[in-house]
Amino acid sequence: MQLVDWLSSHIKVEDINKERFGLELKNEQEIKEWNNDMENRFKKNQGDLNVKALETCSKRLGIPSSYINNRVLCEAINYFISEGDTDKADILFAKAIGNGCAEAIYLLALFHTQSNGNIEDSLDLYEQVSLLPPFITLSDGVTTIPNSRVTDSMYLTASFYFNGIGKERDVPKAIEFYNKGIELQNEKCIRDLGLLYIEGVGVDKDIEKGLDLLKKGSELGDPVSKFNYGMLLFNDSPIEGFKYMQEAADLGVEEAQNKVKFYKPTIEKILLQSNITVEEELLEKQKRNNKNNNNYKNNNNNNNNNNNNLNNNNDNKNKNKNKSTNKSSSNKKSNDYVIIQESEAPKNIDQKPKNRIIDDCDNVD
Repeated sequence: MQLVDWLSSHIKVEDINKERFGLELKNEQEIKEWNNDMENRFKKNQGDLNVKALETCSKRLGIPSSYINNRVLCEAINYFISEGDTDKADILFAKAIGNGCAEAIYLLALFHTQSNGNIEDSLDLYEQVSLLPPFITLSDGVTTIPNSRVTDSMYLTASFYFNGIGKERDVPKAIEFYNKGIELQNEKCIRDLGLLYIEGVGVDKDIEKGLDLLKKGSELGDPVSKFNYGMLLFNDSPIEGFKYMQEAADLGVEEAQNKVKFYKPTIEKILLQSNITVEEELLEKQKRNNKNNNNYKNNNNNNNNNNNNLNNNNDNKNKNKNKSTNKSSSNKKSNDYVIIQESEAPKNIDQKPKNRIIDDCDNVD
């Protein structure tokens, strides 16, 4: 399918920032058609989408036409860089960056890093993107979509400053950009700052806060967060910790795969003794937690009732000192304390798309 047809009639709002706009190329013929489309569009319009298709897509999705066209230019940049045609890529860079396209500035920074090792310029560009609006507002004036690569740039800016890449190491500034990314739900910023809290690097050591951040990163689908969170859970909750490690392993984290292989006999032994699976154990754990929570509420209610009874008995005591006091004492129950357990592990996210032309910010982890 041609890109014009896809954008005019099929694409959904949630696909706008995906590689190739979410269009799956299933065989060599479809890849060839995509490549020809990139070449022909450059010859005719220097990479721009034709006006009619642009207006149709913008009206149907409510996304500004300028943003759609900038995304088309960035897809073309990816293509020409993969083909080694930097002359055409430079023309497209100039056009998209002239339009104020955050993604194009991000790609230029990545290109500097990969092609000529110009790390300092890359950091300046990442920081520039980090300061751009993180969202694009649609035509209804309410709905927003992420401005592609803005939060990724926050993460990379933080990472460069923390590790002293391109400029002198600046941990406070790194933490500033980590926090910017966290406000916008960037899972890598959440993960890295969580680890800093656990280690007490650049921040006051706070293991509980670090675990909360790692759990949040896991829920957002970050594989490395899943691995670290699982490892930290393992001593106290081996079944639950192993489940997180397994999810990380399934998502391709090599160290998680090694740990799963190492710990699997231990987990199988635990499960064999219980004659249940990991999922069944976690389900039983959740049921126990729910039961404990209910018991906690019931005990609180009983205590409140007992306190009311005690107050009533004290009133009666003033009227008749020989009645009710012993009855009040015999009805009173002791309070139970319950530790609220962590919730069950989140579902896996989809695997990253194959055949990426320019790698995303994972290559700097």
